[in-house]
Amino acid sequence: MLALGRILTSIGSIAAASIFAVGLTPGTAAADGPAVLGGGSGIAISTDDPQLYALCTVTAVGFDGGNRLVAVTAGHCGEVGAAVWSEGSVRTGVIGRVAEVDDYWDWAVIELDAAKVVPVRQITQSVVNGIGSPPGLLETVCKNGRTTGFTCGPVWQTLPEGFSSHVCADHGDSGAPVLVGDRLVGMVIAGQLLDLGSVVLQMPSCTNPADPVHEPDLSTSIGNVLTSMDQHGGAGAGFRLF
Repeated sequence: MLALGRILTSIGSIAAASIFAVGLTPGTAAADGPAVLGGGSGIAISTDDPQLYALCTVTAVGFDGGNRLVAVTAGHCGEVGAAVWSEGSVRTGVIGRVAEVDDYWDWAVIELDAAKVVPVRQITQSVVNGIGSPPGLLETVCKNGRTTGFTCGPVWQTLPEGFSSHVCADHGDSGAPVLVGDRLVGMVIAGQLLDLGSVVLQMPSCTNPADPVHEPDLSTSIGNVLTSMDQHGGAGAGFRLF
């Protein structure tokens, strides 16, 4: 499996990173209003290097059993305590911090600052109105990632942990919500080798949604993620959509 989350962006190295330089450097500009955040929103997460930020995608936003406003994303996107910014509203400043991480199921919970976030259920074409059951073989699913946007494709394989599909994902799409209609069924976590039985192929990741030749994308089932969050018992336990 190839993780799709940790694009490390160096401040000032490319045009897109210069936007982060404005928002992540204290005192450079007046703060924006609250960040609009939902499943499919891009986020930047601090790393051990103060000049590098991991770019990932929010799975969903809601409240936990303690009525804390939280967001879910992929676990490999950041460590506990890491600061989080909204990619679409960097001047808002830090909107939360990573509070819980599970390496096995590869999820993370971000405890959000409710004064700095406006939670929404729709980001571009994707709408998260409820939790759904795992999709079946060849069922069409759609994902919304900060890198490759809203794309759809068939499920190629169902697994106890989740499923692989042809939705098209690339670096930065980790955490992207996977939907059947408006029901959240999974979370993108990685690219997957193409297993043809006697041959296993390393396919390119999907950089262009119009290109049908790319590796399958692995998603965990959202039910497994939520069960694991409950078992941790910390931030995110008892998650419900806002």
